[in-house]
Amino acid sequence: MLRTLGFVCALVADSVVAAPPYLTGVVDDADSQVIEMPRLPGMWQRQVAWLAPEGSTVAPGDLVVRLDPGELIAQEEAAQTDLEQRRLQAERRLAETMLAILDAQTAVIEAESAVRLARIDAEIPAHATRQLDHDQDQLDLATVEQALARARATLADKEEQHAEAQPVTEMAIARAEAHTERLRDAIARTEIYADRAGLFIHGENPFTGTKIFAGETLPPTIKIAEVASRNALRFRFWVHEADILKVPAETEIVVTADAIPSLAIAATVDWTSKQATARDEWSQGGYFELLALPAEAVPPDLIPGMAVMAAVKQ
Repeated sequence: MLRTLGFVCALVADSVVAAPPYLTGVVDDADSQVIEMPRLPGMWQRQVAWLAPEGSTVAPGDLVVRLDPGELIAQEEAAQTDLEQRRLQAERRLAETMLAILDAQTAVIEAESAVRLARIDAEIPAHATRQLDHDQDQLDLATVEQALARARATLADKEEQHAEAQPVTEMAIARAEAHTERLRDAIARTEIYADRAGLFIHGENPFTGTKIFAGETLPPTIKIAEVASRNALRFRFWVHEADILKVPAETEIVVTADAIPSLAIAATVDWTSKQATARDEWSQGGYFELLALPAEAVPPDLIPGMAVMAAVKQ
């Protein structure tokens, strides 16, 4: 269909006529599900591995596009392995710090017990015992009190280390989880499903002007395909830059289908693009895009993707 459009566009562009221009285009659904190449981690371009057949009828939930995941699966497996290792390391560090805290708590309890015992001896009046023993008891009390202070300081240090390490570890795990989930989501996005019932129409490769097919490699945001219905039909035309000023908005046109020449539909130009794009496969010069809305009921014979022509209403 696109080659036919290009041929007609070339004939129109290469001819010099005084009559109003003839437009070439397709029946379009203004409310279609547009499927674009997603922006995924890794390679900036992705290969289309499979497409539902052109013109096939699809239902909500049907798989319509499958992209080649490439290195994403290997990356996800590596990310999952890294996440599990981080979790194991975190559990091991947590167990080590908790054990260190438990040891420090035990040391504090033992030091407190030693202080209580030493205080009993140190509180014996000097006149009730020998001076040498009294002095030794005072020295022993001072020694165990210092040991208790060190034990408490060690416990506080271990608890502080644990408190500081915990959020850092949790943040590292959260980052690894987010990275893994991002890759899983990217893999899931390599399979695209219809979200409505309609006809499946392949998109146009902007670099070649031909229909997109399985095996092509495309950058992000390129329209791969669409699921179209008759809910909001309109007409999409391409107009050579030499003729665009002849069909401003509100221009009344008559649309005919290539496959049904006897069928004529009145329509009105609703919008024209502001910048022309090159279509070397059609002819030299730029082409503007034009949208027209039907001014009457569209016959059921016209379906999205069907090639149409139009002329300015006389």
